[in-house]
Formats: sequence, structure tokens, C-alpha cells
Amino acid sequence: MLGQWPSGVCVVTTIGPHGVHGMTASSFSSVSLDPPMVSVCLGNHLPSHALLGAAGKFAISFLGKDQAHIGRRFAGQERDITDRFAGLDWVTTPNGCPVLADAVAWLDCRIAHAYPGGDHTIFVGEVTEAATPRLISPLLFHSRSWVQLADPLPATIHVSEAPAGAHLVPDAFDPAREDEVLDTIGRLAALGAEEIVCAESATTPASPLQVRRVLQDAVVRARPATLRVRLADHRLALVNALVAMKSGVAHFDLTSTGLPLDDLLHLAHQLDVGHRRDDLTQPRTDLAQPKAAQPRTDLAQLRE
Repeated sequence: MLGQWPSGVCVVTTIGPHGVHGMTASSFSSVSLDPPMVSVCLGNHLPSHALLGAAGKFAISFLGKDQAHIGRRFAGQERDITDRFAGLDWVTTPNGCPVLADAVAWLDCRIAHAYPGGDHTIFVGEVTEAATPRLISPLLFHSRSWVQLADPLPATIHVSEAPAGAHLVPDAFDPAREDEVLDTIGRLAALGAEEIVCAESATTPASPLQVRRVLQDAVVRARPATLRVRLADHRLALVNALVAMKSGVAHFDLTSTGLPLDDLLHLAHQLDVGHRRDDLTQPRTDLAQPKAAQPRTDLAQLRE
């Protein structure tokens, strides 16, 4: 029954007389903000239980959506792996515990309390250091399955031409440039960009899976900037629009060669999603008129 409660996934690590040790856990919780404290529940029969108690410290690495294999490894489901730490990128915290270098976030803790909890012990740790190495959607665990966030549809979509100051990221759904595009979006947001446009190539249509891969993380990295999507007009255009909405996108850009406005609004109507045509006072036939050029983001310059 309790398997129906979804949770995040983390790897709990500590260090003992024979080296480092780690295990996958989902029974993690925030306890206090001032001072910052968290808790993790470990079975009394586990080796980690005795090691944490003896060491007086532990670290938590939150796993991202693409790290289910790490969760399985530290849960003991990869039977052929004898060294759970091998082949992964680790850094050492000030307390001396290993954490994943590419975790969504990590916490370094010293044990402040340990409470009996039936066949488990509730370890409460005071957070002494923390970091967020990577912005990516989290890994979830539900009903014995590794899953990802299923974003709800937006209540309303906003359809308009992107403002002149919006930063255009061209060919945003090219699989060969995925890391580059996401890094660019993160840099633009850090530089204070108010609006970022992810544009699909008009000559190389993107697959719905690639649109999902990019936008699921782009929405997170773009905050607090508004992320707008410019879709090309092809057979899967409406599917890509649906995927964009399910990925957290609520702003769409219009172009004369892009997804027709009527089709997008019809899709929104079928999904019971409201729509607002921001800055649109002209009829559909006037949408093909040229508009002011948007600043094209030079990805090479942002990497420097």
C-alpha cells in the first residue's frame, strides 16, 4: 500500500573503517529550515545503519531523471556490480563523505539525533554543506518503478510574436546539440534574459521524444525567464505542441512558416486549455507580414 506514495530518490553515503559505503533510499525528508536539518530512515539490519551510527555523518545525493541506473546499482539490483562506486564521478564533501558530482543536489550532514522507529532508525542530520551541481528533472520512485515527472497541462497558453528583446536559440531540438542548447539557456537565464525562444528547425523537423528531452530540462534552466517555443509546420507539429505543453511550456511564438495559429488554438480547445493571443489584433491573414529580427544567440560566445 505504501508503494503508492511517490517519492524522490537519493543515494545515502558515509565512510567507515573499510572505506566508503552507499545505499539507495527514498525515505528522506526535510525536517527543519533553521537550523537546516533532514532525516533518513534506515533498516536496523542494514550495514549502512551501523556505519552511519559509528561515523556520525552522512551525505545525500539526489538523483536526476537519467540516473535510474545509479539508483538500481545502490539498491543492490545490479548483481554483477561488486563495486558500486566504480565508474561514477564522485567528489568528497568537507565531512569526508562521497557525493555524486552530477547529482541534482547534494547535502553534507552530521548526525544530530537518532530515534528508534520500529525496525528502522530515524537519523536526523544537520546540514553543514549543500550544492546543486545540475539543473535537471528529478528521478521518482512509485509502485516499485523508476519514473519521471508527468507535468500537467497549463491552464492557459499564450500565443504571440516574441518581443524584439527575446533571445532566440536556433535549432534548439537538434539531438547533436542538446547539451549545448541547455547550457546556453542556463547561461542566458543567469545573465538576466527575460524571454528565451527555443526554435525548431524549419528544414529538420524534431521528433516528439527530442522535444520532450530538451524542454523538460529547458523549462527548469530558463527560470525565472519566460521560455517560448517556436514550432515548425510539419506532420508532427501538433504532437510537438502537445509535448511542449506537457513539458511545462505555456508560451508559443508565431512565424509565417510555423505551426498555424488556428491548429494550435484548436488543439488547446480540444485539451480544455485556455488561450490568450497576446499582442495579436490582426486577422490570421496578416500573420505572414515580416517582423523585427530577434537577437540570435551566438552559442560559441556564451561558452567563452
